[in-house]
Amino acid sequence: MIYSKQEYYTPAEVAIHNSPNDCWVSLNGKVLDLTSWLEKQLKLCKCTKSCSCTVKDWYCGVDCVEYCACFKRGYMYCDAKRLAMTIIAYAGKDVSHWFKGKEWVKYIHPIVGSYIPYMRHGHGFRQPVVPSTRWRPISKPWWLDESFVVGKLTSKTRPIRITNTLTGSSVTLEVCSEETIYQIMMRYLPHNSHMLSYTWRHQGKGLDYNRTLEENGIVDERDCFNNLALPENIYVPELLLYYNDDLTEDPPKEECVCRNKECRINPEQCRNI
Repeated sequence: MIYSKQEYYTPAEVAIHNSPNDCWVSLNGKVLDLTSWLEKQLKLCKCTKSCSCTVKDWYCGVDCVEYCACFKRGYMYCDAKRLAMTIIAYAGKDVSHWFKGKEWVKYIHPIVGSYIPYMRHGHGFRQPVVPSTRWRPISKPWWLDESFVVGKLTSKTRPIRITNTLTGSSVTLEVCSEETIYQIMMRYLPHNSHMLSYTWRHQGKGLDYNRTLEENGIVDERDCFNNLALPENIYVPELLLYYNDDLTEDPPKEECVCRNKECRINPEQCRNI
């Protein structure tokens, strides 16, 4: 079994990356890590600046007002902080409603009558409402830069209970509906580092590890429960793990169980397994 990098993320997993030092957003089914973009935005201007913030950090508050020579001459370089604050405000959230496909949602300006991007929640990039020689189109904006993509956002999550028949321990995971049994195994790995010595079954039947839960006949019945006014968690499908007794030993705690360089679990996390 080859340990693979996580491909799908749940909204809860994206939501925990909600700080300036760890900023993720979801956009049109993709998950973007904009942490490096935020740092670059705030370093575009090299001149000495002064601001109204009491605490000086690499990012400032929403109500911060800063001044410098560039800002007084009308350039937008020092306005990068305001662009970054818009993203920080939506860190860990979905921003798909800002866009229509790959283009920003647009509207007709009520005064000049030009067709410009509609940025209700704050500026994601600067564009004048009238033609200007000081502005050039962005060659590679953050919402089209594939280097920021870290994975895909699931269209639907579902709960699954995994029970170890040898120890009797049970854990309920929130998984992505697009994930295969093998990818669910990667989520369960922190709960059982000796997972390779188990056979996974559902209702006495073997599972195809390369197929999803739905393709293995494990349907999500929560919509039926809602139609009958029953709680969604009245029944959670269960996967049973049977020990193979293959005489193998549990991997040492001080070493990573994964030998793949692109493993989604780093050695520091493996020490805690």
